[in-house]
Amino acid sequence: EAKKLEDASTYLSLPSTKIELEEKGHSATGKSMQNLGSCTISKDSFQISTLVCSTNPVQNVDLLGLLKWRSNTSLLHQNLKQLMKVDGGEVVKFLQDTLDALFNIMMENSESETFDTLVFDALVFIIGLIADRKFQHFNPVLETYIKKHFSATLAY
Repeated sequence: EAKKLEDASTYLSLPSTKIELEEKGHSATGKSMQNLGSCTISKDSFQISTLVCSTNPVQNVDLLGLLKWRSNTSLLHQNLKQLMKVDGGEVVKFLQDTLDALFNIMMENSESETFDTLVFDALVFIIGLIADRKFQHFNPVLETYIKKHFSATLAY
């Protein structure tokens, strides 16, 4: 406030806890705490709290295996087969991520036809889910994905 703390070393060297203050030989109460060197300490304090949450809270191991397919490509064949057994509610919740993963698999394995049929079957499975009356309210999500997010040139 008074421009005397423009040099960061002045205040970064000050004790940050009561224990550190006492270790440096200062009393933790009274007037001796009010002035430490060129820095005046007020009795104000603040608390920072954070909440950390995952941006991809997939509980299903099979779906997670597909979404993180690059980390273990040896299980890709199995993960593609298992996708068709995953509960439809889990798949539609992560529709964009799942479609991105499927198209990326197709694009990055374009030199061989190893996964083509499995990816195609998975796409038909997902479109079938959206067509189901239970998940028809996800149809606009699929339409938006096709219009705005789809970018797999080899899949066109």
